[in-house]
Amino acid sequence: MEAEAIKPTHVKRYYEIIDELMQFYAAGPFADEAVTAKLEFFDLAGIFDEQSPSFDMRMAQFTDWYLFSRPLKSSGLVPIAHHLENRPTRVNDADLPYLKNMSHNRLSLFEFIKIKGQDVYVRDLLSKYKLVIKDSPVTYGFSPDEYFQARLIPHQDSFLFSIAFCFHPPEATKFIRSEVKRVSKLPDEQQRDARERLVLRLFRMRNKHEQYQHVGIEEIYSNDSRLRV
Repeated sequence: MEAEAIKPTHVKRYYEIIDELMQFYAAGPFADEAVTAKLEFFDLAGIFDEQSPSFDMRMAQFTDWYLFSRPLKSSGLVPIAHHLENRPTRVNDADLPYLKNMSHNRLSLFEFIKIKGQDVYVRDLLSKYKLVIKDSPVTYGFSPDEYFQARLIPHQDSFLFSIAFCFHPPEATKFIRSEVKRVSKLPDEQQRDARERLVLRLFRMRNKHEQYQHVGIEEIYSNDSRLRV
């Protein structure tokens, strides 16, 4: 499935809105919620180390998860849906399409195929679709040997990656394939939630692998692990 490139001004505005939403949902009446969410995320990803080379990506992963995956305790809605439904701040007419597109985001697992110019070619492991992210602002860090997870935001007949990525080690590929196959056999009405749970579970495994480097991959990426993953 190929799409037209998204203009840089559109990409920039999506990322600006993500920053604005995070600032809003981390302050005021949502300050306690954000603190609770960060503690929950520590359980998924480990404690943030500001001196770590991966600190910026950890913060991006938290922002992505908090805005798009974690329901607010007060409403049961994820922040992006809460913002659209309740309009707690004034929304410019020009920003409304961006917010609606972000509410239709899709978290998934991807296989990197190639880079051609600024275009990133991938295959969605869960939908089986081949996708081209035209003029992607991110074109480095991909490897054919590593499956990765990211969130796609639709825009007209195109799409872009959200701000966070998680790359899985090559040794985990066989396990990931088996889990994707298992989820794909579920009834259609169960698959969306099952896919989200799988991606978050794999995210936890990747971070456990980073925390416990002395433990073999097969012990962490496993349904029978002795670690709490």
